[in-house]
Amino acid sequence: MPILQSSKCLAALLLSTSLILSACGSKNEEIAKEPVIRPVKLLTLEQASTNGSNRYPAVIDAVQSTNLTFEVSGLVEQVLVNESQDINKGDVIATLRQRDFKNNLDSAKAQFKNAEEEYQRALRLFKQDAIAKNILEQRESQRDVAQSGLDTAKKALEDTVLRAPFSGVVADVPVKQLQTVQPGTTIASLIDLKTLEAVINLPASIITRVEQRKDKKAFVFLDAAPNTSIEAEFKEASLLADSVSQTYRVTFSFPPPKDLLILPGMNATLVTEYSKEENSIQVALPLAAILSEGDEQFVWVIDTQSMEVSKRAVELEQGIGDTLVVKSGLKPGETIAGAGANYLSPGQKVRAWEQ
Repeated sequence: MPILQSSKCLAALLLSTSLILSACGSKNEEIAKEPVIRPVKLLTLEQASTNGSNRYPAVIDAVQSTNLTFEVSGLVEQVLVNESQDINKGDVIATLRQRDFKNNLDSAKAQFKNAEEEYQRALRLFKQDAIAKNILEQRESQRDVAQSGLDTAKKALEDTVLRAPFSGVVADVPVKQLQTVQPGTTIASLIDLKTLEAVINLPASIITRVEQRKDKKAFVFLDAAPNTSIEAEFKEASLLADSVSQTYRVTFSFPPPKDLLILPGMNATLVTEYSKEENSIQVALPLAAILSEGDEQFVWVIDTQSMEVSKRAVELEQGIGDTLVVKSGLKPGETIAGAGANYLSPGQKVRAWEQ
């Protein structure tokens, strides 16, 4: 092929490539200039209800529980209960070997008998002016000491028999037969399962708002039985904060259902229903719509005519749950961005997110 013809072909090829690139560049510039309209979930605010509920993690505890111990030392002769056994008030839990205690009692009885006879003889002699008054007082004192020794020996023998102070269930039996124990050694643990407690720990921010509410009902939901609602009632609240967590212990009591075995230590959720005495207009806000910038909390408010967003600072009530109450910054009827709000900027246009 001649050189001149080849040059013409090359020039034509370069010209066509330049035109194609120029056209593509123009189209990309047009696309870049088009505003990005982000899909967001639109939320129209409603006035906050004066009724509400809060959920708190709870731990089950027994209203009445105790570790049973002997008040005297000795050799465990019998252990008459097993773990998980139901017992009644007054039932014998365990006994100590009584031989030494009976011997001590017999000795104390003899000493008291002798001291009583000496006192009675001295009393007769004193009435006859045969002895001085101080001798009579001495015999009386010896009689009283012997009486005290007798009472102590009787009590010690009674203490060799350990009885249940209330009806309940044996939770633990850590000792064995023929084991030597000291006073205060736990022989068995007893719990009363007729009434149980749900214990929660509340921060000061919640405690300070108790007076603003009128609690209606409380319900316990066990983690092991989440579909069973157990009605509970407020029992007590500690006025001293825990030194580590700085929370306050609040207790609710409830009778366990007959078809559930509920034991201390089980995890649960306590749900409280309440009403608030509020005269101001407030709105409830889902947590997903609340954003933070430093110490400021804000939401994206949507102009439903232009569908543009603007940032609006809000003041929220402290609380626990899926929604929080807005104290100021918004009013019922306004529309805000929910899901997708993290990607917005002032003046940006949005559209409703269709799932």
